[in-house]
Amino acid sequence: MLKKYLAYIMLCFAVASAHAQQPDAEGSLVKWMTLPEALEKVKTQPKPIILDFYTDWCGWCKRMMATTYANPGLAQYINTNFYPVKFNAEGKDTINYLGTVYAPTSTAPRTTHPLAAKLLQGKMMYPTTLFLNGFDRTKNEFQFSMLASGYLDDKKIEPILIFTLENVFRNCAYEDFKAQFDVAFNDPNTEAKLKEVKWKTPKEAFKNGETNSKKKTLVFIHTEWCNACRVMQRSTFVDSTIAPYVNSKFELVDFNPELTDSILYKGQTFINPRSPQMPFHQLAMAFTRNNFVLPTLAILDENGQLLDAVPFYVHPNFLNDIAHYYGEDVHKTKKWAEYIAAKNKPATK
Repeated sequence: MLKKYLAYIMLCFAVASAHAQQPDAEGSLVKWMTLPEALEKVKTQPKPIILDFYTDWCGWCKRMMATTYANPGLAQYINTNFYPVKFNAEGKDTINYLGTVYAPTSTAPRTTHPLAAKLLQGKMMYPTTLFLNGFDRTKNEFQFSMLASGYLDDKKIEPILIFTLENVFRNCAYEDFKAQFDVAFNDPNTEAKLKEVKWKTPKEAFKNGETNSKKKTLVFIHTEWCNACRVMQRSTFVDSTIAPYVNSKFELVDFNPELTDSILYKGQTFINPRSPQMPFHQLAMAFTRNNFVLPTLAILDENGQLLDAVPFYVHPNFLNDIAHYYGEDVHKTKKWAEYIAAKNKPATK
């Protein structure tokens, strides 16, 4: 069962067309490009960048090309969702990186390129992979940057790819996400815990157009193909430190925005147009305040009115804060920032 889920979370990494790819001289199926090419593309069609730092003499660099990047499904996933760049850390090219020109300092072999020294923060270990996302054209910078040193096999790189691509970094540190990823897909107790979570469908939750509970409601908006969603569903909502409180204070609604049912809500009928312009359910869009992000956690009051919509992956600790802020009606007297500041204020002796 766990292998089944791991295979699925690789994005459905195993795409049939991947098998038709031809490996390069090093065995890699990833379609590598130069850094200038990637930087030019990201300006008009934003995608994350994977920057693989290597040297000609690095054996583990070659091994990573012939193993990790030779995985057909993984390579297809990277080719589809990232701009993959190979960068010779001892290369001799002059490169303009975000407005600054970096030129080689010597023609001698094994001389580190100044840009490699900068991006690797002086830690010249090979291979090292740099993950970039959130390019801001106005500031000419990336909002997210993370280094992963050493050889990365399939299992090591999987959570990093999801963390980078699906903007998990906006709400969570990588090590915290990695721990939850392991809970979601490697913990033998997870399947039993999942059965204890009492989800309702949107039809059940909003029967006759109203909520049918005296509780507030958490609406989890997600899809099967959203990997951060699957981690959140299989770890955050089953976490023993928060699950009992959440279940006592809230109704839980499992909302796949690809749902085709018509739903009556607050006197209005919402549908899924299933058009190229609108492939998702109108009610899901309403709950995200038309800022459609996967996953999104929408919080409704006892009357079904939308209180808040929290985009991106939510870690158990974050859910704990959200649940108590709304579950104890703190939101009626304090702003979120005040609540968090007071909660994190060191206790005085």
